[in-house]
Amino acid sequence: MTSSDTNQTSGATTLLAPMLAMHVEAARAYGLPADELARAAGIDDAALRDPDGRVPLELFIRLWELISEDPRAEGFGLWLGTAFDVRGLGVIGYAMQHAADVRAAFGCLDRFGKLVNDIVRPIIEETADQVVFRRAEPPRIARLAPLVVTAPVGTLTLVRQLATVPPTQRLAISAAFQHAPPPNAADYERVLGCPVEFNAPELRLVLPRAVFDLPLARPDAGLFAYLEQHAARLQERLHEQQTTAARVRELVLGAVRAGEPEQAQIARQLAMSERTLQRRLKDEGVTFNALVDDVRLELAKMYLADDRLAVYEVAFLLGYSEPSAFNRAFKRWLGTSPSEYRAR
Repeated sequence: MTSSDTNQTSGATTLLAPMLAMHVEAARAYGLPADELARAAGIDDAALRDPDGRVPLELFIRLWELISEDPRAEGFGLWLGTAFDVRGLGVIGYAMQHAADVRAAFGCLDRFGKLVNDIVRPIIEETADQVVFRRAEPPRIARLAPLVVTAPVGTLTLVRQLATVPPTQRLAISAAFQHAPPPNAADYERVLGCPVEFNAPELRLVLPRAVFDLPLARPDAGLFAYLEQHAARLQERLHEQQTTAARVRELVLGAVRAGEPEQAQIARQLAMSERTLQRRLKDEGVTFNALVDDVRLELAKMYLADDRLAVYEVAFLLGYSEPSAFNRAFKRWLGTSPSEYRAR
């Protein structure tokens, strides 16, 4: 594991405790040695009982790294996606159940998703006729195929739960994964009900836009508003506890594809002056430029693993206006060129 992997998946990075508890219980229900896996991952059972509690994301990843060693892992990941329960999302899940339609429910998840986990969450984009869920998984997570498949399958399960859509009704147009085709690739298409691409540059699920217009089974505007307010208070509390470096890293990750992330802009988004931002990062032993480099390096290694992307395309995906600037930066980071790194 590289230092950049650690930065994105450990330390102050946390996960909603009920989410981890749900995965442990799911492993038990599937017939995996859940208690043994949890102990090996260092999970304290008592920490999972607080409905609003947080646990280190590292525990979640360790659990799935251990699960992935089991020959039944691939089947478990698909099964878990279909067995996903909206209540595992805590207060967000309860709020989602009482939204007016699927669009409002996933809008709530989009706004308050940080309560579920601190890592990259899906970007939700609506076009004239489609809804696209996409995200680039950190490499350490992207390698865990049984875990990654639970996200798009779980999204479809959420839609079916919230809007009471029968399992026979097709929902997805297409899906894509960053990992190589697994032995059970045909099961992916069967469960998702759509064509599936592997070795893609990002995790992606495409639905017809009409899915977002589906009314929910139990809309309650008053209860939905109350639960959203509770979620907002919890997210603000979490925001106050997060380090400045973690908040900057998150904003840089969202800005890097648009070009050179600017410290002044990030400071404005954090409602502080540039000088204050510099001072707080210095107190945490890091600089703004180092954080930008760290995010770009991690994304670069992920993109270079996809042979279909030319080096100049990777440069533009990382916000560089010229491939030569990317080449110089990459050599500064790792002492080799992007092409040489890819060849190795």
